[in-house]
Amino acid sequence: MKNHRPGVARINVILGAAIILAGAFSAFGQREFAISLIQGDKNMSGYEGQQVKASGIVTARTRSGFFLQTPDDKADSNPNTSEGIFVYTKTEPDADAAIGNLIVVSGRVEEFRPRAEPASLPITELSMMKGRDLIQVLSKGNPLPKPVVLTINDFRVNSIDQLEKYEGMRVAVPEMTVVAPTGGRVDNKTNSVESNGTFYGIVKGLAKPFREPGYELYDFLFLTDKEKADFKKDFPAMKFNDSNPERLRVETTAQLGSQPIEVPALTELKNVVGVLHYGYRTYTILTDVSERPGVSSYIKQVNLPPVGARQFSVAGMNVENFFDDIDDPAIKEDIVTTDSFNKRMKKISLGVRNIMQSPDVIGVIEVENLAALKRLAERINADAEAAGKPNPKYEAYLIDGNDGRGIDSGFLVKSSRITVIETKQLGKEDKFDNKSVDEEAFLNDRPPLMLRAAMTDDKTKQPFEFTVLVNHLKSFLGYNDPKRMDGVRTKKRLQAEFLAKFVQQRQTANPQEKIILVGDFNAYQFNDGIVDVIGTIKGKPAVKGEVMNPSEDLVNPDMTDLVDLINAEQRYSYRYDGNGQVLDHILISNSLQNYIIGFGYARMNADFPESYRTDDNRAERFSDHDAAVAYFSIDAAVVKP
Repeated sequence: MKNHRPGVARINVILGAAIILAGAFSAFGQREFAISLIQGDKNMSGYEGQQVKASGIVTARTRSGFFLQTPDDKADSNPNTSEGIFVYTKTEPDADAAIGNLIVVSGRVEEFRPRAEPASLPITELSMMKGRDLIQVLSKGNPLPKPVVLTINDFRVNSIDQLEKYEGMRVAVPEMTVVAPTGGRVDNKTNSVESNGTFYGIVKGLAKPFREPGYELYDFLFLTDKEKADFKKDFPAMKFNDSNPERLRVETTAQLGSQPIEVPALTELKNVVGVLHYGYRTYTILTDVSERPGVSSYIKQVNLPPVGARQFSVAGMNVENFFDDIDDPAIKEDIVTTDSFNKRMKKISLGVRNIMQSPDVIGVIEVENLAALKRLAERINADAEAAGKPNPKYEAYLIDGNDGRGIDSGFLVKSSRITVIETKQLGKEDKFDNKSVDEEAFLNDRPPLMLRAAMTDDKTKQPFEFTVLVNHLKSFLGYNDPKRMDGVRTKKRLQAEFLAKFVQQRQTANPQEKIILVGDFNAYQFNDGIVDVIGTIKGKPAVKGEVMNPSEDLVNPDMTDLVDLINAEQRYSYRYDGNGQVLDHILISNSLQNYIIGFGYARMNADFPESYRTDDNRAERFSDHDAAVAYFSIDAAVVKP
């Protein structure tokens, strides 16, 4: 992955260092280059497309190739040139490429980028072709090159290639903080999980990575010079998010013979060792088979507090693909097994009762239908009684929407404390001009569901009324796809404006109405440079030139996004590629400002490995989102003069 064209003196030094191996090269018929020479000191190799041979010690084996690194005593003196390289064999490499073997290999220098990610840093590799390229073993059982120790000083802000100089080399992180848990592939029908052994971490001491405001710097850097100039002209106030280059992907199953390592976020690891690769726009450590990291500390579960006698709580909870075991012929859903459905209900019940402390109103997202939600309510009620606690008497409310997968939004209402006045679905028939497909489409796949409810004041015997809207806005799917992004971005902007107009209409008609918006908004608490969803809903949209798809200010007085009021390190409800980010929000109208007393996220999903889904004796990981919970008092705070 370098772009270094050497001079004559440079070649003489390299050939001199490798002269003891000269007799092994005649059979290959290509010129030998040191790995550092092939890599160079830039992102692209100056020898791309050329047939070469190189020598080194095999340091790791994968399903499609192996890594080769120059022995320590033969390494060059340039700290900006890597001594390691990936050799692509397409299939599992031959036994000659055994770890510890000193070999000579021939191949074609290529710069690899995934087809799905053309705007990506390339991986410099030697590509072997069967019948053309050979491996010759010079010696076996050699000690592996010592790993380069990564420190805080190796990471810089606004840099996407700071570890380029170590690509393909062995590296080590003495102390690592996990910032996103081990992932995996989930089978919705059986609720089973196949771990992928991959998590994200940072060198201990670095700040934990969060999604930051603005447009992705990575995407901007891959524009042409003219495109960059036009971009800056059109969007002079645009902020940029550097994607947190301090993140490291850690693949624990990439090397042949390895086993997955299951870790929650915030775990402290010691001695993470492996070869440095690149994938998904992130430098990646493929951990050694023989050296598994040690664990120094794990995350501890913290339950939310219960409400007081004159308080109530409202939550937004994405339960992720909550399908039941009954076929619904109207949709194409996953029909789960009865056993797995019961286990999922058990996990959700544990989370609602123990970690969330049974909120009075729960806006529930991604539920198949009303029947499934009713069964969940019945399960929670029964489990509460079985545990010796009062029956919350949750009742379910849901109206089918337009989603092609059949997921809808609804409510669980604790009828032992809350009286339902009205439920109403909004905007189900609204359509918009989808420019991506040349036809009108539904604006709301999962239309917002409104609940008007009340809690009786035992002192005055008067109802304390409030209005809750549960939302599930358009996802980011297709957001950056050239064929789809115009329609997706327009839809997200119009959905935000739809909610803003609803809020404004309600508070204009009744300034005292206490309005609460909950749910998965699929948007951050700030603009992403493309659309400002939350800013538009709040009444504080991004200024012109700061986003590509601006909105007018439609709300007055403004709403408050409660996530803005909590500690910065707690501002996440979801983990994506190692970045903490807020997708799940609770916004309140100005009329509720004197009644809000608390807000937080129930930490039971985003921080935990996918493998925890299969354990129905613990609540963690019944979904990929953490639930947002807000606490209110029915007594207004005394405003000091």
